Amino acid sequence: TDSFCLRNQGKTAADMLDLIASLARRAQDAGRFFGVTIAASFGCPFEGEVAPATVVAIAARLHAMGVDEIALADTIGVAVPSDVKRLIEAVRPHIGATPLRMHFHNTRGTGIGNVYAAVDSGVRVIDASCGGVGGCPFAPGATGNVGTEDVLYLLHRMGFETGIDIAKVVATSKWLEGPLQAPMQASMSRASVFPPPRAA
Repeated sequence: TDSFCLRNQGKTAADMLDLIASLARRAQDAGRFFGVTIAASFGCPFEGEVAPATVVAIAARLHAMGVDEIALADTIGVAVPSDVKRLIEAVRPHIGATPLRMHFHNTRGTGIGNVYAAVDSGVRVIDASCGGVGGCPFAPGATGNVGTEDVLYLLHRMGFETGIDIAKVVATSKWLEGPLQAPMQASMSRASVFPPPRAA
């Protein structure tokens, strides 16, 4: 939305798309990967509901620019799994083979459910943060991103291979509580790893 974009980047959405087109050309000329995130894809703290058609139009334009990846971000954590599936289904026909990445915040406790909906819809790249830290200074009341350890627990229990050691992520989250002087938001930073590791 223009309201969110003006606060976040100091430009309208149209101005940002013009800038992105220029940056995409430069990245392509340099042989560099160039991904773009569509913020507030599911809702804006200033304008409310965001029409899926708006997101589809932006995604189609990004695809036409030849970007390497498009992310749909639930920047303020308002989406529920049915929203996620619906938006992915709406966007996919307009972006060809361009990969989708998803970015969820757990503001209203639906982040992990949304990750499941995205993975179930074929998305294989999910943003997450250790301990669930993060947020957005331009989204009043927004909490952190989905916790990396929570996403890993979900994916591992579903049978996906990630190559990431969940126990080490949990240990890092517990360590982070010291420097940040705050408890971590991710559920797995408080729960024990399951099943318990076997003794050597």
